[in-house]
Amino acid sequence: MMYPDEMLEKCRFEAQGAVTIRGERIPYTAISEDNYIYGSDGKPAGSMFTYSYFRNDIADPSTRPVLFAFNGGPGSSCLWLHLGIIGPKRLKLDDEVHLPTTPPFTLEENPNCLLDMCDLVLIDPVGCGFGRLLNEEQKGMFFSTHGDIRALGIVIDSWMTRYGRHNSPILLAGESYGTCRSALLVGELNGAGPLDSQRLGIPVNGIMLLGSIFFDPIPAETSVLNMLTMAATHHYHRPNGKPARDQFLRQAEAFAAGEYLTALYQGDALCGAERQKIIERICYFTGMKEKYVRDHRLRIDMREFMHLLLEEEGKIVGFYDGRYTWPEDKTIPEFDVIADDPAMGQYTPAFHAGISLLKKELGITFDRSSYGLSQTVNKSWDRKIDQSPTASLAAAMRRNPQMRVFFASGLYDLCTTAGNAHYLATHSSLDQSRVKVADYPSGHMAYLGEESARLLGEDMREFFSAALHR
Repeated sequence: MMYPDEMLEKCRFEAQGAVTIRGERIPYTAISEDNYIYGSDGKPAGSMFTYSYFRNDIADPSTRPVLFAFNGGPGSSCLWLHLGIIGPKRLKLDDEVHLPTTPPFTLEENPNCLLDMCDLVLIDPVGCGFGRLLNEEQKGMFFSTHGDIRALGIVIDSWMTRYGRHNSPILLAGESYGTCRSALLVGELNGAGPLDSQRLGIPVNGIMLLGSIFFDPIPAETSVLNMLTMAATHHYHRPNGKPARDQFLRQAEAFAAGEYLTALYQGDALCGAERQKIIERICYFTGMKEKYVRDHRLRIDMREFMHLLLEEEGKIVGFYDGRYTWPEDKTIPEFDVIADDPAMGQYTPAFHAGISLLKKELGITFDRSSYGLSQTVNKSWDRKIDQSPTASLAAAMRRNPQMRVFFASGLYDLCTTAGNAHYLATHSSLDQSRVKVADYPSGHMAYLGEESARLLGEDMREFFSAALHR
């Protein structure tokens, strides 16, 4: 789709603000603007929209660290990270599991913001949020795995040139598909990308991968990797008769890595009392019925788990956050796997409203709509991957012996499970002395909930400080 001619005019807005972080009042200047990427004809083919927060009481910001953050999808804007954990303002959530789905909504200062230690840049890719595709014929430049990475590299390099920050330490934060994007982007920035990359020569100090999914084939039993999340979700809804959560989860992990993995390897050779014992243990940790486990040869499909865990109560649990539920009604078709999810369906309205509130805070005055989750982009995406994200990340870490990686996951995330992140962290040829892995009592968006946001915020601060050698 071609957008109206007025969309070709670059927009730039500036505002002043302040946020209190760890008892200190931090003043900042916010600049929200279009960043054009030009096609082969020399004309703008697309625009990524950035929200930049500069601490403005710094005499010389030329070496001040910069954190670039983005979400995934593909087809997602940055509103989730922006209003959840990264930006100076966040969505106010009194009870993250029982959110109102109608206005009014409000913003509040984000105590977990890192603006005291680094400047922040949130990115809406082309076709997402306020980002725009300006030439339909050149959408392949953006709506593909590697085209997206090249465009992001161009925007980051241009941003650093515009603001004189090529001597600033660089940090990255990606969520969901944004973790695959980060793993490839770090190679593009530091010269470990595909052969036709631009060799930008931009080193990265640290990357936070939140809700990891690399799309590399994983030679591991999916049910084993998912056991931790299934056990956490089961414990959340039915804690009675079980040890405390953390003890229960340690037991579940030990079972998954030991008896369960061995049983799946044995296959049909495991029979009689030994097979029955494994079935009972699987049911104990996951809440599934013995018949289901037996009929499915000891394996559990996560989409079926959603519907079966609370089947007797007539409820489905959320794929993106297993703490959320809504009534099971087979007469209502699921038109959209995102919008018709018990979690995403409930918290999406609040985050979308939050962007309109943020526009006022940032002095953004245009009438451009924000596309929080664009199905058009998602369905148009060329998912071909010429270079493995895992290999890209490993190569970048080898090139840069100071780079660190942080795998963060929500325990109740059925979409990108914590077990999957644990596996990637330990099976990707990464220097384990520079890898951090942590789980939080939340879902796909591990910053939903005051406890989880605080814990994640503290670990982000510790991790990025280490990456900056402070």
